[in-house]
Amino acid sequence: KKVGEVKECYNTAVTTAAANHRERRKFLRTALKELVLICSDQPGLLGPKALFVFMGLCFSRDEIYWLLRHNENPPPRQGKVKLQEDLVDRYLPELLFHMEELRSLVRKYSQVIQRYYVQYLAGYDAVALAQMIQNTAVTSEEDNVLLSSICQKISELSVDNVEDPDHVFDFLGLRLDWGRLQSYLSSGKNPVLAQQKDLAALLNTVSFHTRMVDNLDEMIIETSDLSLFCFYSKFFEDNFQMCLEFPAQNRFIIAFPLICGHFSNITNELCPEERIHIRERSLSVINLFLDEMSKEAKNIITTVCDEQCTLSDRLLPKHCAPMIAQVVNKKKRDKTPKKLEFEKPGWESYRKTREDLTTMDKLHMALTELCYAINYCATISVWEYTFA
Repeated sequence: KKVGEVKECYNTAVTTAAANHRERRKFLRTALKELVLICSDQPGLLGPKALFVFMGLCFSRDEIYWLLRHNENPPPRQGKVKLQEDLVDRYLPELLFHMEELRSLVRKYSQVIQRYYVQYLAGYDAVALAQMIQNTAVTSEEDNVLLSSICQKISELSVDNVEDPDHVFDFLGLRLDWGRLQSYLSSGKNPVLAQQKDLAALLNTVSFHTRMVDNLDEMIIETSDLSLFCFYSKFFEDNFQMCLEFPAQNRFIIAFPLICGHFSNITNELCPEERIHIRERSLSVINLFLDEMSKEAKNIITTVCDEQCTLSDRLLPKHCAPMIAQVVNKKKRDKTPKKLEFEKPGWESYRKTREDLTTMDKLHMALTELCYAINYCATISVWEYTFA
């Protein structure tokens, strides 16, 4: 019976999972785009909405990892289900780009987030925790000391600390105290935390708020690190090439070189020999991507110049000869001469509707999008190297 249920679940997953994840990525693209627009317009919202920013990054990362793993090892095809089509996402660069935009916004306005949470910890969390400690019956004096030290630590915070360049926030000890307190209050025959759920919820919130102050970079890495692409190089490079050939996604192509900067996060102290290979891999891939982008821009500019030369050539006197010959010969033998229509210079500028794109329009659009990507950031840092 269980085997039958597992098979049924497997068949359902194979049939529907790819389409469901495709729709999720579609939703996340729009959601992250709106989040970027709102936060860049009103950076002050990054404080109260930080949790939503990290949730969006986390959901997007999970969807990208799902696509990455399943594209590398697709399930066997069943019937008419076109799995492979759903495992190739032409719009993936847009999602990657919006993730990078959010990451850069969080880094750029880190002080805004710190100010908000320092005020939140001192103005609300400390007061609420002090009231809760008075109403909570803890089992030992040691637990009381831990709770009091946490409360005292966050109540001493001030906005001046954020503005002081020499001040370094460090709440690691506070979070370790909360970990010890959990183990003390959860053990024994009468676990206090099971009865004091409000206290546990508040201290968990305090722990998150402290991470927003002293551990923002780690939070960014934890929620949106895409260093796994290092081990899926074929998929990574194929998507880059697909983006390069798809004009609608050209402006998001800069996300691929930026992701090469994530590769240093996947190294491990227990495996130091990997560092050299991962470092070389990062540098070779970003060099390849930047070269391909510059070559594509060069090719488009060359094609535009060729088109402009052709248009200029049509203004030469030699192209007037057929038109003069037609005027001279119109009174000759045939009373109703056949009208030969000549395309005059400048004719390409006339159009019935703006939706009809000419070759030049397409080339200019492709060049504009690619230039936007190339100029998106002045420098890209990968390991100890800076690409400008």
